[in-house]
Amino acid sequence: MPGGSVMIDDDTGQRLAFTGRWPAFLGMVVVNVLLTVVTLGIYRFWAKTRVRRYLWENTLVGGEPLEYFGRGIEKLKGAFLVFLMLVLPLIVVTGVAAWLKTQGMIAAALLVYVGLYVLLLYLFGVGSYRSQRYMLSRTAWRGIRAGMTTGGWGYGVRFLKLALFHFITFGFGAPFVATKLWNARMNDAVFGTAAVTADANWRAVYGRFLFAWFGAIVVYIVAIGAVFASFGSQLAAFAPGAPPPADPRAMIGIVLRLYLVFFVAGLAIAVLMLRYYAALIAELFGATRVGGLGFIFTARAGQFLAFMLGNLAIIAFTLGLGVLMMPYRVWSFYLRHLQTTGSLDTAALGQTRLRGPSQGDGLVDAFDAAAF
Repeated sequence: MPGGSVMIDDDTGQRLAFTGRWPAFLGMVVVNVLLTVVTLGIYRFWAKTRVRRYLWENTLVGGEPLEYFGRGIEKLKGAFLVFLMLVLPLIVVTGVAAWLKTQGMIAAALLVYVGLYVLLLYLFGVGSYRSQRYMLSRTAWRGIRAGMTTGGWGYGVRFLKLALFHFITFGFGAPFVATKLWNARMNDAVFGTAAVTADANWRAVYGRFLFAWFGAIVVYIVAIGAVFASFGSQLAAFAPGAPPPADPRAMIGIVLRLYLVFFVAGLAIAVLMLRYYAALIAELFGATRVGGLGFIFTARAGQFLAFMLGNLAIIAFTLGLGVLMMPYRVWSFYLRHLQTTGSLDTAALGQTRLRGPSQGDGLVDAFDAAAF
């Protein structure tokens, strides 16, 4: 392992570099799709591995690339274990619930379904943790591996509790839930012998969260009011049983104006929500450190909006095929707006002794919710 410290200018920060090129990525994913089709879906595990390896190896930190050494066979093994441990039991449980309904035991069947939902929620939490654990355990920089200190089963309980809290607060606990889950995952992570720490504070973004939600309600009310004030009497033509309009072109004009009003309202609501989301992401990254190395996330709501509208346009104009480019676009967007600050003494950094999992993303693949 090369010695020395990675020193970053604390005043200006240093952007992490991404050297990938979209034509090369597109060529790779097209081959991935063809091989996945030919192998009846089996190659998808190797395809995801190739995508990750491309993104990692084209990411430079301090001028040196990340390494990804996960293997497709590990993901296939994880999927097989999930089938044995999750899919088959779920088939049995849903069968029992259906039988209870046929016997008139509706309350018992409902209880089984509730228990099943709680179990799936718990497993989703475990799966998200173990997916991150797997990716970190297969990630290295300058030969030093990352990892996570636990198996994620305790995190699943925390995830379940916070999901319940999110539910009983009607979603108004979202910033609290997001920061607590991030802190829990990050504080279990390591890079070599350096601990990863995170202390994201929900209070730092809660005001923007409330402004976004109540602002969205105001925008929606204003949009409805504008519709009725502008051409409320003309809306009677849309009522069931109403006679056809004398001039169909007038009807088209009404529809187009309705779409315009709600499109503008939708953009306004999106900006409000993205102001909160951008602040949340900045808080999460800004509160995270790897040893003495910190992070700054610079993207604002307008940049997020342009990015997301660009994604929608690509997907729409390619009839859905553009979704294949989304991992590339998401990864490159975040790296363009992520800076590092502080320093990491690689001379004093040792190799982690943590053993990574022997299988891939596993549970999170079953929910099709892996990050990449």
